[in-house]
Amino acid sequence: RFLSPTRFQWQSQNRTKRDNKDGLSIKEHVARGIHVHLFVRRRAKLPSQKASPFTYCGEVRFVSWSGDSPITVHWDLAQPLPATLHQEFQLDR
Repeated sequence: RFLSPTRFQWQSQNRTKRDNKDGLSIKEHVARGIHVHLFVRRRAKLPSQKASPFTYCGEVRFVSWSGDSPITVHWDLAQPLPATLHQEFQLDR
């Protein structure tokens, strides 16, 4: 979920721990040369029962994390979410 136009909160799969390979790849993605790109969708399916399309929101960078199995991760977007998408992703509350 978006916490602000520049901050996104994401939760890993239940099997991911901070000290395993996948967890360390999240935290150390810059040092490891991994570029993380954010694609989001408001719902899984459209009313027609077709899969809902994803919206590309840009590259993100690790900020912080909490928990384990799953990990809750905060990411900063390289560019703020455009105002045209604020309502779709519930930033206008």
